[in-house]
Amino acid sequence: MATVASNDQAIDPEESSPETPTGTIYDRSSLKGDYMVMIAGQTAEDFEKYAPETQFCEYFDGIVYMPSPVTDRHQEQVMFVSHLLDGFRCERGGGQILTGPAVRRLTPEWKPEPGIFVRPPANAPAPQPPALLVVEFHSPSTRQHDLGLKLEAYRAMGIPNIWMVDDREHLLRAETQRGPGGPYVPHRLTEGRLDVAAIPGFWIDVAWLWADPLPNARRCLERILATPGV
Repeated sequence: MATVASNDQAIDPEESSPETPTGTIYDRSSLKGDYMVMIAGQTAEDFEKYAPETQFCEYFDGIVYMPSPVTDRHQEQVMFVSHLLDGFRCERGGGQILTGPAVRRLTPEWKPEPGIFVRPPANAPAPQPPALLVVEFHSPSTRQHDLGLKLEAYRAMGIPNIWMVDDREHLLRAETQRGPGGPYVPHRLTEGRLDVAAIPGFWIDVAWLWADPLPNARRCLERILATPGV
């Protein structure tokens, strides 16, 4: 489901002043349910000024997108995968691991907040993509947004590994780019090993994502670190 907020519901920067309370931000708290709120007629400067720091809030081509708060299950999956990625980074090196609502500023007009993204290492030779891996975790209200606008933006920016996690269908849609500027190869996985070409040696067993409760992340990381890359 989705709801669209018209311009007169958006914050008007002209009405703000130095005395405006810091709580003047984009707000969807009055809606109870799984919705994607869209606030049109916003600028990139509006987004940087009024986006809440503690909620997912994205910006694409003049529209602010605000999904419903995430579920416990969603957050558990995010923490599980981020633990594996960050533990691998601590042992083997690599770029910073960030989770939403951190913003990955792709261009001045494209500012998504992936569930997880991995930056290139600071010492990596230029040019580098804006992220080595992005991971999205669908909810009913974000699935279309993730698989449409966001996926196209990630492809356009040449992010080499893109994961779309659908817990309802127990399906991981993964796209891997064949070299810089190359085509993307799609995969639809419910189980089995999935390697991340841009992070040599890192992999997951896709079936881990559907376990309830999720497996012990430390034990899974030990398996990853003990297994040679392909």
